[in-house]
Amino acid sequence: MTKARIRFSSLVLSIGFVLCQSGNAVAIEANEFANKIAFLSDGEIWVSDKDGRGIKQITKTTGKIEDFLFSPTLTYLSYSQIIKYVDEPGLWEEGERMPQRAVCSIVIMELRDQKVLKEIMPPEGSWIYPAKWLPDEKLLFYGASGFDVWGFFEYDIQTGMEGELDYTKGSILSNADFHKDGSLMAYVDDSGVGEEFKENLHLVDLKSNDDKILVSKKSILEPKISSDKRNVAFVEVDYLEKQGFDNLWIYNVKDGSLKKLYRGPAKAKSGGVSELSWSFDDLHIGMFFSPEALVLEIQNPGNIHKARGTDFSWIGNREIVFAQGNDVYLYDLDTRKRELFFEDASKPAFLCKKS
Repeated sequence: MTKARIRFSSLVLSIGFVLCQSGNAVAIEANEFANKIAFLSDGEIWVSDKDGRGIKQITKTTGKIEDFLFSPTLTYLSYSQIIKYVDEPGLWEEGERMPQRAVCSIVIMELRDQKVLKEIMPPEGSWIYPAKWLPDEKLLFYGASGFDVWGFFEYDIQTGMEGELDYTKGSILSNADFHKDGSLMAYVDDSGVGEEFKENLHLVDLKSNDDKILVSKKSILEPKISSDKRNVAFVEVDYLEKQGFDNLWIYNVKDGSLKKLYRGPAKAKSGGVSELSWSFDDLHIGMFFSPEALVLEIQNPGNIHKARGTDFSWIGNREIVFAQGNDVYLYDLDTRKRELFFEDASKPAFLCKKS
């Protein structure tokens, strides 16, 4: 593992400084998309104000969009655009009607003038999916067969260059968390074999490239840095008589202490999808695992809020937006009630203005 960590550290150096010094400056400027809610409707991307007003259509693709990601500076947008449908890979009974799966390209748009900068086409017989935006306006994406991820790639908007990453680096980056100001990164690697196997939670200072292991356990998932940088949350999955359990831990960066906030039946998790999420004031943390999200109060974790749905996103210190069925809803922690936000819409995401 030492060699893998050295190779990864060289990647950290390459992504660290520019965001802190220049990338974040873009976000500080006035941005018409900041503090709005983005969502899909009729296969197009729209944005609205938090009160549901000021609705604006962003794309015009004749309804071909499956998913999207705004860059952290809200300067660029990437989206998956359907180019064709093919038979779903798998084993099917003779005469059974095979389901169809969309094959998409990845389109990158500059938001200021809604100009398409790049369309990345999938290799024949494969699928490609955006994973996340990295610092310095780099898009991480991956290639997949019908069942497995076979490669990770990076597209650099500044240079216009596209390249394949070392598989280990790509996998680590897809599951890493970057602080909103670009100064810190949390990631997980592993070491040892058999009974000595463990996963290690790292915290990296992207200015100095100082990489520290905070804690090691048999399982570490979903690292998430708090807004004030004082804590890192993560999930540990353990088993008791073949029953899986999710354990939510909070690591205090200053004193090195660990606090278990929650233990409950394990839920399915998606690789590369960040499903732990701190509220903006760090007083609550959401375990946004579909089909039911749990929101815990840090100082009173027994006070649990539950909401069924998908694609959960904080839009305030005590308010969440999410999708359920074909509609988008808001959930208020004070009233413990949800209300309909938009009908015939999906995949809501809050476009947080970076500080």
